[in-house]
Amino acid sequence: MKLNDDDFEVFLERLSYNDFEAYINVFPFKSVHANKLVNSNVILKSTLFILVLNGSGVIDVNFRQYELKAQDIVLLSFGHFFKIKALSEDFTALALYVSKDYVDQMFSADMMYKRVKYGVQMFSNPVINLSKPSVIRLKSRITFIKGLLNDTSHSYQNEMVLNALRIYFLDLSHLLETSNKMVNRKPSNDEIYLKKFLELLVLHYKEQHLVEFYASKINITGHHLTLIIKRLCGETVSEFIFQLIFAEAKIMLKSPKMTIHQIADELHFSDQSAFGKFFKRRSGVSPKEFRNL
Repeated sequence: MKLNDDDFEVFLERLSYNDFEAYINVFPFKSVHANKLVNSNVILKSTLFILVLNGSGVIDVNFRQYELKAQDIVLLSFGHFFKIKALSEDFTALALYVSKDYVDQMFSADMMYKRVKYGVQMFSNPVINLSKPSVIRLKSRITFIKGLLNDTSHSYQNEMVLNALRIYFLDLSHLLETSNKMVNRKPSNDEIYLKKFLELLVLHYKEQHLVEFYASKINITGHHLTLIIKRLCGETVSEFIFQLIFAEAKIMLKSPKMTIHQIADELHFSDQSAFGKFFKRRSGVSPKEFRNL
């Protein structure tokens, strides 16, 4: 099956505007795409699988560096921060993106957390090297999903796609559970707190800017949460929050749909002036000047 590079462009556009809703896509991921994402921090609001077929690369996941090679699979899920740092010229991968809304349709909570074993553990080990037969198997599953997505005339397309995804997830779960290369250590308490914090952050950063909100949700003090995040990621909780708000503000300012006042309201600043001061401290220019660049 031929995969269209245009699918990657659609993915990038939707990623920029968080315009996924119940969205799923399969697309080729090649070195020619590197300059579109290289050194850009991305926070995922759902699930992205990158199956490396050829070449090598370097990525950061949750501010830790990983080297990629052929037969690796990268497992990025809800709340992961990732950055592509470098890809070799011959880098080729197959990527599967499944939005949170689509995942919610696909599985019961029981199946998600009991059958697919890459939750908290994958926060400390998001890159797994697979055997060649396993890579062939997953590639076949992913391309089959792509074929179903292209078959828009099928009367039961959505049901077919959902069932194909279930099979893919179960296959992946089996491969991870039986791989002797998989790190099988129990995550530390701090890593569990990090995962919970990142999941909350993705959902609430627009309206909740205070450390205490996130700390209270996971039943620890703000000081304790800050120490954990600083130790694991090298940045404070406040810096995480402000990075996301600033990134969202830049996206909104590049869209003509909202006024600056509306953006300030959407991001829960007390008024437009407070938003303007925050944005200028970060960018060196006012929101209006940034919009006109």
